[in-house]
Amino acid sequence: MKAHPTAMVDPGASVAEDVVVGPFCMIGPGVRIGPGCALGARVTMHGQVVVGRDNVFHPHATVGNPGGGRIEIGDGNVFRESSHVDAATGAATRIGSRNVLGAWSGVSSGSTVANGVRLGAFSIVGENDIVEDDAWIEGQCVVDSNRRVGRGSLIRSQVPVNDDVPPFMCIDGNPSGVHSVNPHRRNHLLDIAFEIVYKSGLSFAEAAAKLIEKVGPSPEVEALAQFLKTSRPTEAALD
Repeated sequence: MKAHPTAMVDPGASVAEDVVVGPFCMIGPGVRIGPGCALGARVTMHGQVVVGRDNVFHPHATVGNPGGGRIEIGDGNVFRESSHVDAATGAATRIGSRNVLGAWSGVSSGSTVANGVRLGAFSIVGENDIVEDDAWIEGQCVVDSNRRVGRGSLIRSQVPVNDDVPPFMCIDGNPSGVHSVNPHRRNHLLDIAFEIVYKSGLSFAEAAAKLIEKVGPSPEVEALAQFLKTSRPTEAALD
């Protein structure tokens, strides 16, 4: 471990030899940090925190709190300035790999963030949420508790999210709703699926039944159909 003289690393913490710990960091007992990680100035980690390889924590990032629940972090994540990950006593919060958490963003207790997720500056993932692979939440968004953000979806800046977010769709507006296919994931089959689900006037149950029949087999379309069967996306009309 390469720790700055002002850093405070509890003897009960386990820190890999090549980890860089910056000035005024505080690493509490029981924290485990894997190889290749770098902690900027005033990063704090407390509680049952397990960090994988090659993660970068920018200044003032905080993970956990004394007496808090378990936090598991995978590999190759970037935590920008003053970002925060929390877990209440008895809860577990999980961050996968290759995610980017923007400045002053937060992941609340009990939530799961999968892989390749981008969480914009000042955005908050509520308690007990699930954010699936490759979702993109732009800046200054708040996702309500107990929600699911589908894989490959896009939530535009400053949008309040009160419903589950369908995979590969773009959420915009206030009140928010499905605006279009995520332009970063758009293809011909998803365009057809969007028309069936959000333009045909069918209920979500009816649309889910027609998707595979009308569009044909596709991993993206199958994921959307399954989502409609199990989640509660808004049925608000599009602008």
